[in-house]
Amino acid sequence: MSSLLDDLNPPQREAVTHGEGPLLVLAGAGSGKTRVLTYRIAHLLAVGAAEPSGITAVTFTNKAAREMRERVENLLGRPLGGGFVGTFHRWALDILRRYPSAAGLPPYFGIADTDDQRALATRALKDLGLDPRELPPRAVLSRISGLVNRGTGLEAFVQGAAGASDETLARVWERYAKLKREARVVDFDDMLVCGLEALRNDAKIRRTVARRAHFLLVDEFQDTNSLQMDLMTVVLEGAGNLTAVGDEDQSIYRWRGAELDNILRFENFFPGARVVALEENYRSTAPILAVAGGLIAANAGRRGKRLFTSREGGEPVRLCVSEDERGEARWVVDQMELLAGSHSLHEMAVLMRTNAQTRPFEEELTRRRVPYRVVGGLRFWQRAEIKDALAYLRLVVRPGDPLSFERVVNTPTRGIGAATMGVLRRSAEDLEIDLPDAARRLPEGLSPRARLSLERFFGLLDEAGERREELAPGDLVGWLLEASGLFAMYEGEAEDRVARRENLQQLAAAVAEAADRGQNLDEFLDAVALLEDTNEQGTPKGVALMTLHSAKGLEFDVVFLAGLEDGLLPHASSRDEPEGLEEERRLAYVGMTRARRWLALTGARNRFLFGQRQPTHISRFVDELPPDAVDDVSAPAPTWSSSPGGQPGRGARTGAVRRQAGVIGAPSRSGGSKIPAAVTDGTGAAWRPGDRVRHRRFGTGVVLACQGRGAQLKLVVYFDRAGRKTLVPNIAKLEKV
Repeated sequence: MSSLLDDLNPPQREAVTHGEGPLLVLAGAGSGKTRVLTYRIAHLLAVGAAEPSGITAVTFTNKAAREMRERVENLLGRPLGGGFVGTFHRWALDILRRYPSAAGLPPYFGIADTDDQRALATRALKDLGLDPRELPPRAVLSRISGLVNRGTGLEAFVQGAAGASDETLARVWERYAKLKREARVVDFDDMLVCGLEALRNDAKIRRTVARRAHFLLVDEFQDTNSLQMDLMTVVLEGAGNLTAVGDEDQSIYRWRGAELDNILRFENFFPGARVVALEENYRSTAPILAVAGGLIAANAGRRGKRLFTSREGGEPVRLCVSEDERGEARWVVDQMELLAGSHSLHEMAVLMRTNAQTRPFEEELTRRRVPYRVVGGLRFWQRAEIKDALAYLRLVVRPGDPLSFERVVNTPTRGIGAATMGVLRRSAEDLEIDLPDAARRLPEGLSPRARLSLERFFGLLDEAGERREELAPGDLVGWLLEASGLFAMYEGEAEDRVARRENLQQLAAAVAEAADRGQNLDEFLDAVALLEDTNEQGTPKGVALMTLHSAKGLEFDVVFLAGLEDGLLPHASSRDEPEGLEEERRLAYVGMTRARRWLALTGARNRFLFGQRQPTHISRFVDELPPDAVDDVSAPAPTWSSSPGGQPGRGARTGAVRRQAGVIGAPSRSGGSKIPAAVTDGTGAAWRPGDRVRHRRFGTGVVLACQGRGAQLKLVVYFDRAGRKTLVPNIAKLEKV
C-alpha cells in the first residue's frame, strides 16, 4: 500500500489516509477524484481499518459503480467480497429486499420500469376521466418525481395542494399510488422513500445497515438530493465515517432535485468534518484552467478553490463569434480539419446547451464528409418529432405517399385506430390504389368519428397545398406545425417537451435556410432523405456532438463550446433568476474543463429562433473571462445598430476579448439586413416581430408575428416558459423589455 500512496500528491494522500470521522473531499475537475475514492477503499481494507462487509460505496450510475468496484479490486488484487458498491437506488433496494415488511411492502414486490410507470400513470388519468393528451403521463411522472426527490410526500402534497393544477395532480398521484399498491410494485423513487421508511421504523434494521456502512463513501456528492441526504443522515445518525467526494462547481442537476446546500453546508450536517481540497488539475492546460476559473469565480454559491497545473505552456483559448449558426459550424469544422493532423477526430467534441443546436453542425460535418456521432441522443433527422413533421411535408408535396400517411394520420391522436386502418387498407387493395387515395374516398365501414377525422386531416393537407403558393417555405412549416397540432403536442415546461419544441423550430430554420440557398421544398425533402442515409453510415470514432449535461465526466483533447449567447448559454429558462444563472455558469465551466489541450468558445450574431431569424447578444459569460487568456479570432462585425427589435449590447470590452455590442436587424430573404416594419395597436404603441416583451403571468418572450393592426392587432408571442400565445397587447398588458 505504501508504494501505491507514492502515486498520490499530498492532498490526495491526506484524503486517502484519513482515519475515522466525516471527510469532505472537494475534488476539482481533473484532480483525481476517482483515484482518491478507490484508493481510500483499498487503503481502509489493506491496513485493516475496515472489513469488506463494513464498506458501502454509492454513486449515481451503474457504469460508475462497476468501474469503481473494478478499480478497487485491481488495487487489492482480489475480489471485494462482502462490500457494497452500487447506486443509491440499488442500496435502498438492497435494504427493501432484506426487510420489506418494515416499509409496508409485500415479500415479493416487483419493480415498475419506465414503461410500466407510464402505463400506470395513463391508467390513473383515464380512471379519473382525464385525457392523457391534455395531461401527458410523462409530464405527470416528472412532476411527481421532482416533488418526491425534494422531500415532498404524497400526503403532504395533498394537504397543501393550492389551485386547480395542484389539486388535479394530487388526485392523479393518489390514484397512481393506489395502482402501484394493487400491482405490488415500486417505482425508482419509491425505493428511496420506502428504504428510508424502513430505517426510520426499525432501530434494529438501522443498526444492521449502519454496520454494513461503517465506512460510507459517496461519489458526486454535489448531485445528492434531499431524499438521499436523509438516507445518509439516518444511517449515520449525524456522525459516522462518511467520505463525501464532490465539486460544487460541477453541480448541474438542480432541475432534477440536486441540492447544492448538501455540499456547501456539509459541516452543518456532519459537525467536526475534515475538508480536503484537490486543486491540482491533471487534465487541462493552464490557459484552459485560467478561463474556466475566471468564469466560475463569479458564482457566489461555492466554497472556493483555484485549480492549477504543473504543466507549462498551452494554446490560448479561442473565441469566435460568427455571423450566423451556419458560419459558426463552418468555422468549427475548419478548425477540426486543421487540427486533424495532430489530434484524432474521436478526441474532438462540440458541446452545446440544447440538442436542437446539433443540426447545423451535423449538416456541415456531413457535407465535408467528417465522421461524427451524437452522444446521449439521436441524430437530428432521426428524432421522432422531426420525422413526424417531415411526413406532413411529404404529404403536402406528394399527397399519395403511403408511408408518410400511415405515420401521421393519427399523429396527434385523431381516433384513427387499427380498425379504421384495416378498413382503409382493404379498400386500397380492392381498388388497387394508394392508401391515401383510398382514404380520401371515405370508404364504407368507417365510423362517423373516423370519417370526420379523415375529412379534417385531408382538409388540413389541402389548405397546406394552397398556402404553399402564398407562404415562404419556412413560414409554411411554421404554419403546418401549428395547424397540425404537432407543436401543441409538446406544450409544457418539462425538459423533454421544451427540447422537442426547439427541434421543431430548428426544422423550420432548416427549410428557410434551404430556400435562401435556392432549394424548393421538393429538393429539400430529397436532400434530407440522402442526409439521413449518409448519417446511418457514420462511425463511432468520429467527432462527438453532445449537450453539456451529457459531457459531464468525459474529456477530450479538443473541445468547442458552442452557442455562447444569452438565451442559449445562459439558457432563457434560467438566466433571469440568480440560482438558475449560477447553474448555467457551472454548466459552461463543466464544458470548458472537458478540454485537455485545445478549447474554443463560439457563438453567432444572429440565429434562426422561434420561426424567424433573430439578432442575438453574446453571452454575458464572455464578459467574465480573463482577457489575457482568450484570443478573439472573430471576423469583423458588420455595422451594428440599436433597434426596437432588441436591446443594444452592454458595451465593448478592452483587451483581447471584445464584445460585439448591439443588435442587428433580422436578415431579409435576399441576404441583406433590415428591421421588420412596425405595426401600431389601438393605443398607438408600435410593435414588430423580434420585440422582447414581458407578461405578468407568462414571463418574458419574443414577438413572432403581428396579426391585424389598430384595435384588431394581435401578437403571436413565444414565451420562454409558457410557449406560444396569441394576445391583444393592451388587454394582456404586455410590456416591452
